[in-house]
Amino acid sequence: MRNISLLLFAVAGLLVANISGVEAASINKCVVNGTVTYQQGPCPSNQARKDPTLEELNAVERKRQVAAASAPVEGPKEISPTSTAVSGSFSCDGRQYCSQMKSCAEAKYFLANCPGAKMDGDRNGIPCEKQWCSR
Repeated sequence: MRNISLLLFAVAGLLVANISGVEAASINKCVVNGTVTYQQGPCPSNQARKDPTLEELNAVERKRQVAAASAPVEGPKEISPTSTAVSGSFSCDGRQYCSQMKSCAEAKYFLANCPGAKMDGDRNGIPCEKQWCSR
């Protein structure tokens, strides 16, 4: 009986030694090309973000306009007076993210008018809910 107790004690000691030597792998949340990824290694920090050229932005806008022109007409949309008044002061300049906006009105303009806007994660039509356009 004593031998069994010593054997169990030795096995328990080995288990504790093995368990304490195991570390949980750290997970890093990275944003690569606008997409959130999770990885064990560090996030790439030397990746230069390529801003789109004016020609690329214009090409995307032309495609959007052609698609909108060929889409069936749904009927008149109600436009609020505030959105038309402030839209003259904004222009599509390649910004895509909430962190690049300065107001809710600006974020709404970019979401409605500019290609590649990534400001409505839950796709409910309200951009930058955490930063600018809270309910």
